Amino acid sequence: FNRWGEGEWLTREYAARDRLPLRFFMTAGLLEHSLTGDGGGILETNRHLRTVLRAKGYPVHYQEFAGGHDYYAWRGELAQGLIVLLGERATP
Repeated sequence: FNRWGEGEWLTREYAARDRLPLRFFMTAGLLEHSLTGDGGGILETNRHLRTVLRAKGYPVHYQEFAGGHDYYAWRGELAQGLIVLLGERATP
């Protein structure tokens, strides 16, 4: 449990439901640990969500990087995620 509500509710929702026609791009920084040591950090919960999604048969592109949860990491990850999910389009 964390201060924002019930921990890992999204992971439980995907585990309990039928598979949908979705693909996932997920990244997590190796420095994104819980400050309280309760296992609720972004790194640990992303690893668990990745495992659940793959077990359900979802295509998941998952990677970890040496960094934390900040703009410096997001600026490259967002572009990479769009390329992975949308694919490279051939120009006429």
